[in-house]
Amino acid sequence: MLQDTRVIIFDIDGTLLNSVYFNVENMNNTLEHFDYVYRVSEERVRGYLGCTAEEYYKGVLDESCVERWEEIRAYNRAHMAEAMAAYGKEFEGVENTFSILHKRGYKLVLYSNCSRAYMEAALDVLGIRNYVDYAECVKDNGLAKPQLLAKILKMYEGCKGVVVGDRIHDIEAAHWNHIPCIAALYGFGQEEEMKEADYTLYSIKELPALLDKEKAHA
Repeated sequence: MLQDTRVIIFDIDGTLLNSVYFNVENMNNTLEHFDYVYRVSEERVRGYLGCTAEEYYKGVLDESCVERWEEIRAYNRAHMAEAMAAYGKEFEGVENTFSILHKRGYKLVLYSNCSRAYMEAALDVLGIRNYVDYAECVKDNGLAKPQLLAKILKMYEGCKGVVVGDRIHDIEAAHWNHIPCIAALYGFGQEEEMKEADYTLYSIKELPALLDKEKAHA
């Protein structure tokens, strides 16, 4: 299925960006600002990263503060870039992997449930801006992930694509568009959640070799 792949579409959180720590730090600073006693845990945040904004905030907040999730989101987002710069980091090998794939002529695309500001901050932290051919998030246009993926594939019409992601949303988006999905099992999704993926990675560094292997079997 990967033999003629030319376009690789990556999710961000849990696939490229190890985003648990700065999201926990930023959210707890936000809750402190609003004088809430409640604090989020790494486990709770990890379980909702990669979801839509509403799913994320309603999932990580408790009953003491969830009714104000939109207000909390606004403050949290206003301080996200500084938190990401201070505490965000790539999964090991992301920048080098993008460099390798870029040199081999692959079109490298990002798609995500995040906001544009979040995506731009992530590009800076990851150090991959010069390798990315296109990046779009659902907040740019109100499209859900399957429809956003369809838009991207149409932009590269005639080129076979594959999705790399760590949550079931990525598998569903890929299969809705009749393309394969590679599960980033080092990310935030559970292995059971990703069982319908077509391929698996335990490190982003494995991706070039996987593509080479599939080409060799063509």
